[in-house]
Amino acid sequence: MNQAIETAPEITKAPQPLLAGPLGPWAVVVHNDNINTFNFVILCLQQIARLETGIAIAKTNEIHHDGASSVTHTHREHAELIRDRLKSRGLTVTIEPA
Repeated sequence: MNQAIETAPEITKAPQPLLAGPLGPWAVVVHNDNINTFNFVILCLQQIARLETGIAIAKTNEIHHDGASSVTHTHREHAELIRDRLKSRGLTVTIEPA
């Protein structure tokens, strides 16, 4: 019995990277303020941006010392959702093309 053996097609070039645009990668940037505590910001980053504890702590330190930190990159609609949820908790947040 002869059976045809299928082979996967060869990939000749790497896929194109995502380009910034209306649905491309967007950065969620949290800015420093003199209102919210470190622990509160860490908790918000864990709950809303879904950051692990160590990363949330590092990002909060960056926010405090550098004035702002890009906490996540995602498509525009999701970035807007994260921004709105963080803002509803009293944080100062913007989004920008990554």
